[in-house]
Amino acid sequence: MKTIRNERGITLIEVLAAMAILSIILISIMNFFPQMGMINNHNKEKAQAINTAKLLLNEWKLDSNLIAALKKEEPQPADWPGTIPTEDIDGDGDEFYLFTTENPRAEIKIWKEPPNNAVVEVPAHEIQIRILNDTGKPISETYGYIVVK
Repeated sequence: MKTIRNERGITLIEVLAAMAILSIILISIMNFFPQMGMINNHNKEKAQAINTAKLLLNEWKLDSNLIAALKKEEPQPADWPGTIPTEDIDGDGDEFYLFTTENPRAEIKIWKEPPNNAVVEVPAHEIQIRILNDTGKPISETYGYIVVK
């Protein structure tokens, strides 16, 4: 029977090298966790904004005072429900009413006329709802039509 005489084990340098390699790997993996948390918060905020925009769109589409104001040729400030819009013209010459709300913080645009390329059987006004964050940057946006019969 042959005996092994040179059984040394692991040296201190090998242990330190292994720990250094493992530390580098663990530190690089740990950098992903704060990033994933930030992305999750962003996605949560966006999902809430999408739901809020859909709810606002439904509220505005069903508002009888708003529909009555849109039926008029020249609506007056007293005709509008709640906040009075500011009239605006965007870059392509389309005129719209611009409403703002604070809770939730949103911009609501309602175009005065149907889109130029639309075949209109029933008068409808395009509505755009943008949910804004605290700095005024849009989080979510949705579109729809308010049917005026």
